Amino acid sequence: MPRFSIVTPVYNPPAKALKACIKSVRKQNFDDWEWCIVDDCSTQPHVRRILSRFAAKDARIRVMHRSQNGGIVAASQDGLDMAIGEFVALLDHDDVIAKHALWRVNEELRSDETIDYLYTDEDKIDAQGRHYDVFRKPEFDPIRLRGQNYCCHFSVFRNSLLDEIGGFREGFDGSQDYDLILRATERARKVAHIPRILYHWRVVPGSAAGDVHAKPYAYDAGKKAVESHFARQGISATVAKLNPGSYQHRFNSTQLSVKPLVSIVIPTRGDTSRIWGAATCMVENTVNTILKKTTYPSFEIVVVRDVNTDGTMVHPFNVPNAKNVSCIDFYEDFNIAAKWNVGVLASRGEIVVVLDDDTQIASPDWLEQLVGQFQFRNVGAVGPLLQLEDGRLYSAGVSLRPKPRHVSRGESSNHIGWMGIHSVARTVTAVGGSCMAFRRSAFDEVGGFSENYQYMYADIDFCLKLNSINLATVWTPEAKVYHFDARTRGASTADGDQTQFEKRWGRLSGQDAYTRGNA
Repeated sequence: MPRFSIVTPVYNPPAKALKACIKSVRKQNFDDWEWCIVDDCSTQPHVRRILSRFAAKDARIRVMHRSQNGGIVAASQDGLDMAIGEFVALLDHDDVIAKHALWRVNEELRSDETIDYLYTDEDKIDAQGRHYDVFRKPEFDPIRLRGQNYCCHFSVFRNSLLDEIGGFREGFDGSQDYDLILRATERARKVAHIPRILYHWRVVPGSAAGDVHAKPYAYDAGKKAVESHFARQGISATVAKLNPGSYQHRFNSTQLSVKPLVSIVIPTRGDTSRIWGAATCMVENTVNTILKKTTYPSFEIVVVRDVNTDGTMVHPFNVPNAKNVSCIDFYEDFNIAAKWNVGVLASRGEIVVVLDDDTQIASPDWLEQLVGQFQFRNVGAVGPLLQLEDGRLYSAGVSLRPKPRHVSRGESSNHIGWMGIHSVARTVTAVGGSCMAFRRSAFDEVGGFSENYQYMYADIDFCLKLNSINLATVWTPEAKVYHFDARTRGASTADGDQTQFEKRWGRLSGQDAYTRGNA
């Protein structure tokens, strides 16, 4: 039994591209492979000539010629049926793999016998052989995969897993690999990523690599693949096509079978600032807009207000006298983690949102989008797209590379980002406490927010603690919140906060599994 079966459906590739593809496989410095090539009744005579010539030279190349054109799903499944290798690697007929691709994949597989699916980084190659659009991918991110087939090339599957899930499915032409990857990763014991460019996606006329609009049917099939994935997972969501190759999933309260009580905790001193030119009591504005615009049916607001030692408010303010709004007095010196903890402990919700008082909701269904993400297993915290007063991004999640920072801060909130990173929900290292939703049970399990931090890092520390118990942090662009950028207290810092963070998490400095130089 060969270690690898490479599966390649073929239909009328340019002769030069097909020869380059074959050459890249035959030059592998790892020899234990077979190549299952299925010619889907190509009409160009050079295809049969080239395939026959190389099959005669190398017994590892096995070629099947279909008597009629069946489409890429049928041809791919024929190739899979031919494969007898322990692992199956997918290669398109006009693409190229690096000389050491199979060797490097084999080394990774040898390191862990539970790996059932593996993918690598990739780039594109033009007609002149020039490489561009390097895609340095994140570690496996099932959240992002629901919005993009970012794994794509080079995909390698354990053959027994493909048998278990039934291989390729009819009706997914153009996104058959996306559907296969979604189903495989649902069942895989472990998914691995090799952060090396081992696959070169050739740009030829009519290919999706060169023109994302070239195969519109493929994006319809991709939408269907995501919808099927949600159905298998028991997730209630509405899927829509975004920019070609990306898919939006949104939630509404009627879809959610369970609508847990959400507690919104807002620490405040009651400061006044100017919003869009008007003097505004920040916390009053935050609370009032939540009450007026929020469409989620079950929430409470807990305001944690600073009071003087004589019991008077530091900056007097008024919030509506509503049954779902309460105020908790905070007498201690400023400590944002302590204020969050006080508010959470006074709340009743299964889901808690900590929210700055210098914010304003921008999308009425913001809570539906945050709460809906908790339908997915192992999600511990969720953050929204935070945007500044002028509409630019304040935060698309928090990265630790090269040091803690808000991803894409100051960029246009209308830009989809590199490889569409800002258009889809994805896993991030952390989200900021300006707006962060989390399960109350997770809060209790990790001991809440660390009060060793006074101004900064308690929110990032909290997300890292969640990660240590295998709970992910998610950022979603479907929930939008304005953040007026530290209007109430200013950009306060304390040297001790940074020292404490480095002492606890310094081993992670400069590392970020989900942001690899493209954001």
